Amino acid sequence: MANGWGSRQRGRPGYKIAQQTAKLEDITRDLSPVVTNVPELVDAEPLSVISVKEPNSSSKTPISRLDDLILEAIAKLKEPRGSNRAAISLYIEERYLTPPNFERLLAANLKLLTEKGRLIKVKHQYRIAPTSATIDLGIDPPPLLLEVVQKDSSNGEKKGTKVLTKAQIDAELERLRSMTAAEAAAAAAQAVAEAEAAIAEAEVAAREAEEAEAEAEAAQCFAEAALKALKCRTVLV
Repeated sequence: MANGWGSRQRGRPGYKIAQQTAKLEDITRDLSPVVTNVPELVDAEPLSVISVKEPNSSSKTPISRLDDLILEAIAKLKEPRGSNRAAISLYIEERYLTPPNFERLLAANLKLLTEKGRLIKVKHQYRIAPTSATIDLGIDPPPLLLEVVQKDSSNGEKKGTKVLTKAQIDAELERLRSMTAAEAAAAAAQAVAEAEAAIAEAEVAAREAEEAEAEAEAAQCFAEAALKALKCRTVLV
């Protein structure tokens, strides 16, 4: 009778129930310090409330009209020969939130703006057309026009090229402002064609100048060789 129970009592069902109850109380007593030592979560925020912000998203604004952003990028970059598509794309992506298909949209808009005469494309470089710069952006004509007028005026007169003064350019721009959209587009297309033709003529002239320089160098070499041969012959005589 170590536990105060006789052999007869151990065989009874009540003894087994009491023994199991005592074991459960012991287990609960042993576990109670562990449970009480668990720190309470005070003011825990639900997972549904936590929001994840994208990095640097606060510094960018949603993309607006892509046409205006393209013109803004080219105007702000101020590259003398125009800006290529990569430079325009980088400018917009650094300042605005762009969609996943941004590169495809950019290529399509650049092509459309070029076809409409708002941009001039030369050797994968895009420049704002004079009519687009004055009418859409409300700014003065780009210095490229004045540079073309003032530079090499004597060569232009010799070749029969029509050289416009600043007053003539202002009058032409005023005439363009009074045109309809269709007339302005046609005039812009003609201006683009004339600009491309002028560039082609300049490239041909540059090639001709290089060829003439090469011929002059060859003639000089021939003259020097002939002079040396003549000196040698004179010495022998």
